[in-house]
Amino acid sequence: MRRKILLSLTLVGVLAAMLALSGCHSTDVPTQTGNQPTIKTITLYFSDDQAMNLVGETREITIKPSAQMASDEAGEIVKELIAGPKDPGLIATIPADTLLLGGEVAEGIATVDFSEELRSNHPGGSSGELMTLYSLVNSLTEVTGIKQVQIQIHGADLDTLAGHVDLTQPLTRDESKIKK
Repeated sequence: MRRKILLSLTLVGVLAAMLALSGCHSTDVPTQTGNQPTIKTITLYFSDDQAMNLVGETREITIKPSAQMASDEAGEIVKELIAGPKDPGLIATIPADTLLLGGEVAEGIATVDFSEELRSNHPGGSSGELMTLYSLVNSLTEVTGIKQVQIQIHGADLDTLAGHVDLTQPLTRDESKIKK
């Protein structure tokens, strides 16, 4: 009889231990934390070979998650514009040695701060100036939340880039510059 009680207690103990241990491992599937980079397809606008129209070029960019998602996306777009087009039939609109110094998006306005090379190495001319400005504006206004673009050099607002376009106010998208 004593042996049956001991065997029963042992069996109950083993079963209790098995039940307790079976609850120790996690069966939850890990969830995304939202800290993963996002790959986004964007349209950049570069000049045609006549400097008369902008032509869209599609690319994928990687955006790291942050509280300033629109600003981060805008920064990546500007870096891609500075890098120039991949299509050999298109012309870069921003001098290659131009640096992006900073930028922010607030109340629908993207403020983009460049190094002096944007102005000093710009080829000039009214068509060239229009292509540069609307390459930036039309590319950046593809981003949700950006309606206008203000361009700065070393943190200072500009009156003009090359003497032909008034930059004292932010610029808005101009679809008429895009080749259909």
